[in-house]
Amino acid sequence: MRIRMHTRTRHVGRWIAVAAAAALSACGDASAPTASPDVEATGLRPWVLERVDALRPPAPPGGDAARLELDAVVAAQRARTAAVDSAIRRWDGLPGEPWTRVALDELQLRWYLLPDIRDATPARSSRAMALLHVAIADALLATRDAQGAYPRAAPAQRDARVRALVALRADASSYPSEHAAAAAAAAPVLAYLFPTADTARFHRLAAEAAASRVAAGASAPSDVDAGAAIGRAVAARVIAYARADGADAVRAPWLPPRADDALSWRPTPPRMVQVPFDADAGAWRPWVLASGDAFRPPPPPTPGSRTFVDDLAELRRLGDGARTVQQADVARRWATDAPSAAWEVFLSDELRARRMAPLQAARARALVSVAMHDAFVACWDAKYHYNLARPITADTRLRTVFSTPPFPSYPSGHSTISGAAAEVFAALFPDSAAAYRARADSASLSRIWGGVHYRFDVAAGHALGERVGHAVLARAGDVGAR
Repeated sequence: MRIRMHTRTRHVGRWIAVAAAAALSACGDASAPTASPDVEATGLRPWVLERVDALRPPAPPGGDAARLELDAVVAAQRARTAAVDSAIRRWDGLPGEPWTRVALDELQLRWYLLPDIRDATPARSSRAMALLHVAIADALLATRDAQGAYPRAAPAQRDARVRALVALRADASSYPSEHAAAAAAAAPVLAYLFPTADTARFHRLAAEAAASRVAAGASAPSDVDAGAAIGRAVAARVIAYARADGADAVRAPWLPPRADDALSWRPTPPRMVQVPFDADAGAWRPWVLASGDAFRPPPPPTPGSRTFVDDLAELRRLGDGARTVQQADVARRWATDAPSAAWEVFLSDELRARRMAPLQAARARALVSVAMHDAFVACWDAKYHYNLARPITADTRLRTVFSTPPFPSYPSGHSTISGAAAEVFAALFPDSAAAYRARADSASLSRIWGGVHYRFDVAAGHALGERVGHAVLARAGDVGAR
């Protein structure tokens, strides 16, 4: 097993935090070359839709109605303000990417409230991103299907009075609007996920995104209306799925272990959180796995066994001075309540660098997010099935780099979701496969170097994550994102 053999690995070259997502460019580049041609919808498998053409709208208007629409676009451009121009730049580019940033911003606000507010725990953060990205992916899949059925040039391509204020795709019909579809899919899902937020803001942003395409000369009003109808219909399906996945169920009370059960999980210093995070998450419905226990790893080593003693001794040595500056640095870089967010940021970098087309990018997002969600479900099933105490409980004198997270030890969550994500990245971007597998190794080893996981936690988690990643790739088949 790779993780047991490594003593050093190339680590992530910068601080991994959700703040990095906010640093991504919020503006499209209208002068940038058009992205590579997008995949066609035919033959691709949706996540929640019955068929790719399930939401195909009627044909766009023609004749006098089409001419009146062009007049409306001309009027919208003449009425442009600095705020409208800013919105055009903000929403240009890949239709789903601004919504990823909105979701990560909402989650980041809530991470500071843990453990008191628990709608952004590691597992719930991953679930949120999977629901959002599935909605956007299926909305763009349905949009791409309709574009193939109804070829239509953008207003700026069919009326000399209209200026193209953004780069126009040569391979895509303007009907329906991809940006309107993504926005209308994302806003209701975010409102469902964050009911205590300013949910009206999500819908205002969706309206702004759609209107920006008309003002940019990229869409006619009917393009936007058709895209929004698709997005809303997909969002309704995703929310219905979410309400039935088990995460909204009333949570069973946590029953602490018996006092004489010394190596079952119990609260850890310094926070001493009495109720661990998401004890029922292993029962949530996965997107791909048959159930949370489908790949449940074998039991951890028995306390007192050679492996257990050796791995605990390793943590003691690290805490007593063997931990290098580099190891401590890597541990801190991965010390986050939502390791899945780091992989979302890595994917943002890839999508931007490779100039992926809208449907390709959206399906890549969904694939990565679904893999991490299912990895969390599988990991949390095993964590609470075995309920192994953290190293700091086995030896209260251990010196850790950061606070121990409030849930059981075996297997490691960082290792599981990073192993799953890295396998999907390797399939999507084979020229970078080694680099992403090295990042997964770094995430795994960081938990040993930080003092919060045994090496056997990490090895089991990494192997579990790889199995989940392969299962998700097998379900996706031709994911349409390469």
